[in-house]
Amino acid sequence: MTRIREFVPADGDRLRSLWTESGFRLIADDDAGLARFAARNPGLFLVAQDGPQIVGSAMGAWDGRRGWLYHVAVAPSHRRLGLATQLVDQVEARLRELGCQRALVMVEAANAGALAFWNTRGYSRRETHHLGKSL
Repeated sequence: MTRIREFVPADGDRLRSLWTESGFRLIADDDAGLARFAARNPGLFLVAQDGPQIVGSAMGAWDGRRGWLYHVAVAPSHRRLGLATQLVDQVEARLRELGCQRALVMVEAANAGALAFWNTRGYSRRETHHLGKSL
């Protein structure tokens, strides 16, 4: 039975496996980085667990102005069961409780499946440029 719960530090290796399998680039996703993220965003970092296996994740963040969703992923064995929707619903509800009025997500342009998922959730494409710099 799959259950959704908050991240705990022991989840790191299993999350990184899920994210690698899902095609995410792992930046600051070591144990220390995950612990920092969870501490800065209490209650917003969720995992879905089926037995000992982590089969889903959603990392929510709020900077006091906008909410963000990162690393929304579901293992291939658990896709098309509504798990990503449940994870996102819970993060969005928790963001609303904090006073957040807008949530944003970054999606790789070539990831048609992810774009379709987010569009069905009411997220729309914005003509902006994502810029980054390694510090």
